[in-house]
Amino acid sequence: MSRILRWGLALVLIAGLLIGTVLFLPFRSWLPGGTVGDLPKSEVVNGTAFNRLFPKAQAGETIVFTQEKRGFSEARLKSGAQTRALLAISDTSSAPEARNKFLSPVQRLQGWPLVEQGSQASALLVADRFQVKVIGQGSGLDQEQRHELLGAFDLAGLAALNPGAANSRTPTPTSAIPPGQRQPVILPTPVLEPAA
Repeated sequence: MSRILRWGLALVLIAGLLIGTVLFLPFRSWLPGGTVGDLPKSEVVNGTAFNRLFPKAQAGETIVFTQEKRGFSEARLKSGAQTRALLAISDTSSAPEARNKFLSPVQRLQGWPLVEQGSQASALLVADRFQVKVIGQGSGLDQEQRHELLGAFDLAGLAALNPGAANSRTPTPTSAIPPGQRQPVILPTPVLEPAA
């Protein structure tokens, strides 16, 4: 391809991008910017807060975090070089339709609604907000192994998670009680001292 033709194609491509940008500007309000699914970012838990709640790797296994963003964190459970499962936590406050599958669960794990999604995935809804998911990879995991992994997450810590100090809606102590349990979980209440 000649040099003139390459330059001509490059200029046409740049012109097309500029024209596309100008035409797209009226629709910029549809683009995410400062919000996650129509919620202020301060109301959606940052993915880094989820990382400490993932299961600890057992002997011969490693947990490799592969994706992290506001409202979501994902890791791979590896045994040697082979990926055994994908593990994920997501904040469904930005996608409330994700909670619909938990409306009439058949099973519960540690009091939280549990659903099966096909033959390789199990999901749990914690505190009516956080979806915890295990998806078998390769030869996969059986249902019992997936449930074990779900139970190895710090579910109590997840239930008590607060999006941040900027959030005015703090959970009440009873919001961390799994359905069906009688004893409440008492969360410490911070003592605020007046400024001098």
